[in-house]
Amino acid sequence: MSGFLWIFLALPAALGSVGCGSEGPSSANSAGPSSSAEAEPPEPVKPRPSKLSSQPLPPSSSPLLPCSARDEPWQEGIFCPAENFYQYCADPNKAVSQKAAQGTYVDENNWLRSWSHETYLWYDEIEDADPACCADPEDYFQLMKTTEERSPGKPKDRFHFSKPTRKYRQLSKEGITTGYGARLKVLKRSPPRNVVVAYTEPGSPATAAGVNLVRGTRVLSINGVDIVNSRNVGDIKKINAALNPSVGDTHTFTVKDPGASSRERSVTMTARKVTVHPVQNEYVLTTSNGDRVGYMLFNSHVATAAEALIDAGNMFLEGDGVDDLVLDLRYNRGGLIYISQIMASMIAGSAGDGKNFAEIQYNDKKDSRPRPFADAFEDKDGTMHQLPALDLARLFVLTTSATCSASETIINSLRGIDIEVIVIGSSTCGKYYGFIPTDNCGTTYSTIQLRAVNDKGTADYDDGFPPKCSAADNDFDHKLGDPRESLLKTALAYQAAGACPSSSSAQVRGAETESSPEGPLSIDPVPSAYSGLPGLIVNR
Repeated sequence: MSGFLWIFLALPAALGSVGCGSEGPSSANSAGPSSSAEAEPPEPVKPRPSKLSSQPLPPSSSPLLPCSARDEPWQEGIFCPAENFYQYCADPNKAVSQKAAQGTYVDENNWLRSWSHETYLWYDEIEDADPACCADPEDYFQLMKTTEERSPGKPKDRFHFSKPTRKYRQLSKEGITTGYGARLKVLKRSPPRNVVVAYTEPGSPATAAGVNLVRGTRVLSINGVDIVNSRNVGDIKKINAALNPSVGDTHTFTVKDPGASSRERSVTMTARKVTVHPVQNEYVLTTSNGDRVGYMLFNSHVATAAEALIDAGNMFLEGDGVDDLVLDLRYNRGGLIYISQIMASMIAGSAGDGKNFAEIQYNDKKDSRPRPFADAFEDKDGTMHQLPALDLARLFVLTTSATCSASETIINSLRGIDIEVIVIGSSTCGKYYGFIPTDNCGTTYSTIQLRAVNDKGTADYDDGFPPKCSAADNDFDHKLGDPRESLLKTALAYQAAGACPSSSSAQVRGAETESSPEGPLSIDPVPSAYSGLPGLIVNR
């Protein structure tokens, strides 16, 4: 992920965001994204009680095709093994792996071609292309996917992406990105635009003294360039540059805080490395009926979320525990699947005994792999963490169209063992496919290699999970976690009465149209591909 003002103002390049994509990050038995060169022994699959490990899985032991050289001439439909071309780089200086050697862009393309043929879920739908066709491997990578549609106008593969390996690992493993520490949301794309702060990261430039951006703060201009009204292409490029900064870049923002009486003010921020706090605002409230309801904001399935989720689970068990839990996933685009497994296992408790959180299904060249509900988690240092068992009969989930992939797997896995999941908000993005992110020559490629089904063997939610109660994420007058905030208020109303409060579906649809059904939000009519960390990500 780049540019930590987490907005997508694209023309055509966009600012990335954490997350579905890309789902972001690993497996039930693995830790953050890594290259195949970093493989470690797998954790044995056990029935519950089982331990959940962050250790990477080993490379596939699939038999290799009988090729022995990397200089074989291209023949359509004939594939040498990917390992023949692995880490032969046009520019070894850009590589991360110590195995990198001098090669050519054709070597890099040959690796992409063979790797895709070996691992892509729909490998037989890729139109074979001469590796010499494209001087940029990332352009060639865009050819290595199906062109089929799941329905007219809707591509079957919506989630093909790549990122520089160093940036990818820094975010997915360490929870670190570059920017200011505020995520923005575009409530209205066309002039007069409405761009607001959705949330901020503690200890970031956005929350520093004298800046103090909060949920609902409107961003009016950057370096004097008008965000609200400008139609100038050059202006949009300047805005994108400011929102996709490098460490040390300084920019001045004109903002207006929430509240009718607030005035415009000017703040200056310098971009730096920002630590993502994937779990925020966890607390327990007591309702008028005397029920104890837990709430937590969960923004990203990065590796650093594991211990934060466990700490939150232990907090919910304190005293009399909680009767219900509201899990706020409205901005969580996904990531490491073992992080979702931790969350779902805590919620399920004993209900997960002997059952699968998910079964990971690959193409016909590799056997599927079950992921059981777990009662413990082993981190990368070998430390074992017992998972708190909340033993909840139901879960409230707050969602938007940005709720994606690994976030949706939490919903699907719990429904697979008949735990009621009550979705509040708007339909999720619809992604049960995932990746084994693989580095080659300094770029980490994520191509669809798997699908995750629940204990009942079901997953098919291409159009996302629809809400039980519709509510728009357009209340920026209240902080996230405030019982008066629209989505949480709706969940608490259902928790108290067992029915949805009256709401306007038309308002919900309108609000979601103004934001983004998937991928980047854009004030330009030509949005670019989502370049954040989406994913249901399973590591080797």
